[in-house]
Amino acid sequence: MKIETVPHASYFFLFYLLLSAFIRVHPRFQLPSVFAQEGAPQELAANLAEGRVVICAAKDGIILATVDAHGEAGSLAPTVASLGPMRTGVILGAVEWVKPESTDQSIRLDAEFPRLAAGAITAASAGKSSETASDIESIGVAVLERVRVLAGQLHSKINLGEDQPLIRIVLADYVPGYGPEAWALDYLVRQDQLASGYWRTRVLRPSYTQLYPPEKGQPRTLVEVRYPPANRAKDDPDLLDLLKQNDPRLSNIRAANPMAAKSVTFVTDGQSQKSDAMSDINFLRAALPAVTPQDTEITMAYVDYDKGFQWVLHPRTSVAPPPADIKPREPDAPTLRKKSEQ
Repeated sequence: MKIETVPHASYFFLFYLLLSAFIRVHPRFQLPSVFAQEGAPQELAANLAEGRVVICAAKDGIILATVDAHGEAGSLAPTVASLGPMRTGVILGAVEWVKPESTDQSIRLDAEFPRLAAGAITAASAGKSSETASDIESIGVAVLERVRVLAGQLHSKINLGEDQPLIRIVLADYVPGYGPEAWALDYLVRQDQLASGYWRTRVLRPSYTQLYPPEKGQPRTLVEVRYPPANRAKDDPDLLDLLKQNDPRLSNIRAANPMAAKSVTFVTDGQSQKSDAMSDINFLRAALPAVTPQDTEITMAYVDYDKGFQWVLHPRTSVAPPPADIKPREPDAPTLRKKSEQ
């Protein structure tokens, strides 16, 4: 509102002074939402990346594959990203942020993910004190800071289950002296209603769940993560369930290659650490399309324990280039891993 277009400006000035005094006396006073939003930046909306992530840790590499969920209109396919020489990952959930009535280019968290992770890993590697966060925690915090800026522009009520994260990150890497590992990072949100139809959105600090290696004595096999989180449905079982059920679509693939069959047997028997990565990759490249719809988008990569990150199936759409010049992690740097497992 331009000042020269307002008649009787002095009266408005007096009204402003009285209103300011009233607000100081009554700190809980809230303006109606129609005034609270006037002149504010346009609200963002988020599109979700939905699907599944399949992880297999073999004796010579850890494999990460994504499968499109064919969710609601506007949903995106999750894609593998290179996060450094010995790490790969996937970001699911609210990855595309748009202004619905604007021509501005959308913000793609999946494109920013490698850069955010690279900066976090470098900072974690540079830390020397025992109070410095581990690289996994640093990645989690770096993404949190970015998401909080975006989510702060969500002022409408969002429809997420109480335990459904706004974002879920899956990481897989190889740590010399420790071995392969995989983690899930979940970012929950809380909303406070400030006025009718106007909400404040807060992103909570992420939870960290180690997916691999499992607890001592538990089978080392395929790990599957979904977004949105859901119990395994009878008509959409995990790949491991289909293998154990001897699904004909998979049994035919296993029978066609004796070497792959031997490797997959190690996986289904809970001894994936004895399986061969390339045999597992060849099986997954054939198996995932066999049990999903024809137009499903699948991406796949693996971390070779000697050679580092390797692409198997690139994303259909372009992504940010992989980060470079990441400093190696200090051997004695703080970690989320249990001391007994290192």
